[in-house]
Amino acid sequence: MRPIPCNFISLFLGCLAALVCTGAEISPRLTIPLETGWRFTFADGDDSWAGMVHDDSGWEQVRLPHTWNNFDGQDGGSDYRRGTGWYRTRFQLPANLNDRRVLVEFDGACKVADVYVNGKPVGTHTGAFARFRCDITREVNPSGDNVLAVSVNNAPSQIVPISGDFTQFGGLYRPARLLLTAPVHLATLDHGSPGVYLTQQHVTADVGQVDAKVKLANDSAKDFTGVVRIRVQDADGKTVVAAEQSTTLAAGQNGELSIPLTIANPHRWNGVADPYQYKAIIELVAGGAVLDAIVQPLGLRSFEVKADTGFFLNGEHVFLHGVCRHQDRPDKGWAISNADQAEDFRLIQEMGVNAIRLSHYQHDQFFYNLCDAGGMVVWAEDGFVNDPPTTLDARENAKEQLRELIRQNYNHPSIFFWSIGNETKGKTNDADAHAAEALLTEMAAVARDEDTTRLCVYASHHSGDDPRNLLTDVIAFNKYYGWYGGNYSGLGEFLDKFHAGHPAVPAGISEYGAGASIYQHEANPPVRNHQAKGAWHPEEWQTAFHEASWLQIKARPWLWGTFIWNMFDFVEDGRAQGDQFGLNDKGLVTYDRHTRKDAFYWYQANWTTNAMAHIVSKRFWERSQPTIEVKVYSNCEEVELKLNGVSLGKVRATDCRFLWTEVRLQPGPNRVEAYGYRHGREVAADWGGWTYRADGDPLPNKAVSAQDAAAGRKKAAKP
Repeated sequence: MRPIPCNFISLFLGCLAALVCTGAEISPRLTIPLETGWRFTFADGDDSWAGMVHDDSGWEQVRLPHTWNNFDGQDGGSDYRRGTGWYRTRFQLPANLNDRRVLVEFDGACKVADVYVNGKPVGTHTGAFARFRCDITREVNPSGDNVLAVSVNNAPSQIVPISGDFTQFGGLYRPARLLLTAPVHLATLDHGSPGVYLTQQHVTADVGQVDAKVKLANDSAKDFTGVVRIRVQDADGKTVVAAEQSTTLAAGQNGELSIPLTIANPHRWNGVADPYQYKAIIELVAGGAVLDAIVQPLGLRSFEVKADTGFFLNGEHVFLHGVCRHQDRPDKGWAISNADQAEDFRLIQEMGVNAIRLSHYQHDQFFYNLCDAGGMVVWAEDGFVNDPPTTLDARENAKEQLRELIRQNYNHPSIFFWSIGNETKGKTNDADAHAAEALLTEMAAVARDEDTTRLCVYASHHSGDDPRNLLTDVIAFNKYYGWYGGNYSGLGEFLDKFHAGHPAVPAGISEYGAGASIYQHEANPPVRNHQAKGAWHPEEWQTAFHEASWLQIKARPWLWGTFIWNMFDFVEDGRAQGDQFGLNDKGLVTYDRHTRKDAFYWYQANWTTNAMAHIVSKRFWERSQPTIEVKVYSNCEEVELKLNGVSLGKVRATDCRFLWTEVRLQPGPNRVEAYGYRHGREVAADWGGWTYRADGDPLPNKAVSAQDAAAGRKKAAKP
């Protein structure tokens, strides 16, 4: 695996400018960021608040991205502000724009957004996660001041997700911009999509056959005759194939072309091993001039999922081992930066991941681009979580959100699976289950109709015989044996039973995980089913859970993919579990991204080849017992342990766990060192320390008691 280098952010931002906001060298398209100059208030208002003369001088000054829940959405209590927030900003257009179309583009607004220009409504978007655009050409003042106002509402409603184990941060939490195009252009109002769909019809080592569907719009008062031209360039900028097709569009008409492309001996996109990408430049030309153009990624690959042998990429078996990700950050909520997203991706790479489930909604385009460039196999997900909507409009909107997800992300080579939902409510055959099943059936049809080249999937927490398990092309399960209930061995038993009963159904694991506080520790904690929803989440419990779970997964290579819940701690304002209110602590990395938990290194030892060694339970620094077990995670052949400078010998392991069972501490501080060896040469090292309190500790070998943990749980301070 080739991790993204430290200077990746600046390099990638330059590439992103070419891919998303195409430059003047190939296109007359113009984008104008709308980051600064915003005023905000959290209050109900009316259309007059969108007017040119409305006094917003008393409103808060903010910049985008912005959310009004960045503090109260993370502090627990299930009391974060949900309702209407108003945004206003002013802008002027550049001079000499002639007859360009002017659109305003938002990358995300939670949850319903009403958009106004100069006091006039220009569009409404329902759904918290998709990009959307409003054509404001008729309302904009081309030579003077303009007022852009947006009313955003994140109040509870029937719009999915109706509920879920995550805070729904209100606001314009992703970037926004103006988009200016020629009157005749590549379609901009096709569900927020690029208007171009690159369908991979047939890809082998010898040939890559792609059908390019190009959507056009003539918003002028004149008929149009021109040419759509496509060039595919390799990573060095060399054109490997070019094609063009003539088109005519009557005034006010939309059109669509299909242009076949054939690439001989393609360099294929091959996951983390070789995430090679071409780029497709699509141009609309008339009279020798380029009227409009965009650039889209093109990673040529083929794949297959088999029920008995798992996932295959370009004909080769790949054991997909991945993580799930939420997009929030401390004191920011969903209003995160590209640098935040790049840091998340680097941490995911560092652990050796090759697949990511981007749950439980559409993520930012920037992160999908990171996955393209880094070779991740992506599960992209719709927002249908828990409750099925009861109104017809809300059910239709759930399908619309899925349609937006697919169309906006169609060309990303990293995406292989479209998820239609997660853990919908209802027990097998009750009324809620039937309502959820009906909507899931419709959504599976949408996914298959929108994209015939990928597979649809569902994240099920149901029993093995629930009919919702059989609606999609592949299925995966959310199972927490040994955390919320049962024993660790239950995971393998469930998987084997389902596989035996449904041998033709490709099955995977969409969630498995356990919580952990880096401040709570206990030697050899027993499985405590009743404590998962309590305050006592010792880090060693999470470690034991993941050791047992991964070894069962590893023994079942027929699983098409597995995803840990979760890569990072995240917030849900109603939670009261673990050592902090409002926090789901199942992450392998802490919410602030500063600390990798021990389980992180368990997977790094199993999933990476660069030599590493990690001493487990180093944070359990104060010990009350003189004799302890020491464990080291490593991918080396053998590991040597030293205590206070004295070697305790080298040991070998077959499962990345190196154990010394009778290690006697001296009273007071103790220094421990671990050294990993390959072919007799030291290649990795780690060190830590424990203090043995020989005078006795009233706690039974715990750093903090469960009672003290409950009493001392933190409620984050508000500014």
